[in-house]
Amino acid sequence: MMDEVFDPAYVAGLPELPLASLRAKRDRCSELETELSYLRRLAQARIDLITAESERRRHGLSVPGPEVLVEQLSHILGEHARGEGPGRLPVLLAPAEGVQERLAARLDAICSSDQLGSLGELSSSQLEELLANLSSLEREVSAERRNLHAVQDKLQEELVRRYRSGEATVDALLT
Repeated sequence: MMDEVFDPAYVAGLPELPLASLRAKRDRCSELETELSYLRRLAQARIDLITAESERRRHGLSVPGPEVLVEQLSHILGEHARGEGPGRLPVLLAPAEGVQERLAARLDAICSSDQLGSLGELSSSQLEELLANLSSLEREVSAERRNLHAVQDKLQEELVRRYRSGEATVDALLT
């Protein structure tokens, strides 16, 4: 579906598109943005956990027990709670259940949940490889989100134009 949305034809001829179709395209983009945002957050959480393990090793600290690690999670995962810039208000906070599983599988192909539970047992080179692969995925997903935002902006601009010109009215939404 992402290829379809990134195809220039997706936003071609917007002024001639029926309002319902325009809104449907905007809604589909919102769903895709939610999916990409969710995947990026999952990747960033894994990056944060691996980075914390690398830092622990650099400082020569002992492997924390499960209780200590659980206590540290809010601090570890809270460091990147909000990115730079004003951001976009999400319509949905998480994608549909089946989509969540597909996105998690994409992440698990790089760093499985089992690996996350045993970061202390991995070699430094394994940690570096995981970090590099997850960082690459995070950059890829962030680039996809930026491209998607450009498409969303074009759709939104057309909607705003229609409301300003009177071609579309709020009253039509209520009927």
